[in-house]
Amino acid sequence: RVIRAFKKVFNINERFENAMKGFTGIHSDMQEIFEAMPRPLAANVLEHMPSASASRCLANLSNKTISEILAQMPIPASVAVLRHMHHDQVKELLERMPRAKAVRIRLGLRYSETVVGAYVDANVITLKPEQHVSEALRLYRQEGQYTRHIIYVLDEQRHLAGQVHLDDLLSARDRSIIKRIMRPVPAVLNTRATLQSVAKHPAWLTSDSLPVINRNNIYQGVFWRDKVMHKDQHLINNVTEHNELESTRAELADIFWMAVGALFVGGAAPAERNEEED
Repeated sequence: RVIRAFKKVFNINERFENAMKGFTGIHSDMQEIFEAMPRPLAANVLEHMPSASASRCLANLSNKTISEILAQMPIPASVAVLRHMHHDQVKELLERMPRAKAVRIRLGLRYSETVVGAYVDANVITLKPEQHVSEALRLYRQEGQYTRHIIYVLDEQRHLAGQVHLDDLLSARDRSIIKRIMRPVPAVLNTRATLQSVAKHPAWLTSDSLPVINRNNIYQGVFWRDKVMHKDQHLINNVTEHNELESTRAELADIFWMAVGALFVGGAAPAERNEEED
């Protein structure tokens, strides 16, 4: 079904550029393609598209299909797509998703798209200080495909207790506990921090991710350098340009009123001298 749908959209005897133009305008064929795709594959395709384009691709699908696809996508990608949809539709889609996934997406939607909280990835494993190395390695093999080489350690209140490098886990004894091999966390981001403020954080020189906490110091997930900083660099640039524009406007306003004030002061002095002479 997927191949047939693509053949309808793409005329293989025409130039690729013309095919792409036809692809963007044929909504019914787009719908057939994503309806036919396995949900994980559709989610993977949409994840690598601009969020606005991904939202348009989903526009003609049923809410049931949309919710199934979004449930397969990483939290930050799902949040970005849902921002382009109507509030009522977003509410219905979240009601159709698994509860745990829906809760994380709602949390992401609460934050502005210009702050770290909107891009937190909670789909990574965490460890406890009293866990054994053997248990940690088993968990990593089962669920650690998105975690990479640093695993964060949380206490019972979900506060950051430290971090463990995968190399340390592999070289440690199976019966050793995580508390003995974990290291301090070098840097932490807050959910309310702006993308602009963390873009040049010195920790990016040595880390590909940083843990994120909320205002109560509770761990929320990780912020990926490569998945967010590069993908949304245009957003950071827009924020920077906006702030610079606002600063320029404020400075111009100050100069204007200083000039106006100088005119009034300059005009008032001769009048006072004339009154004294009279």
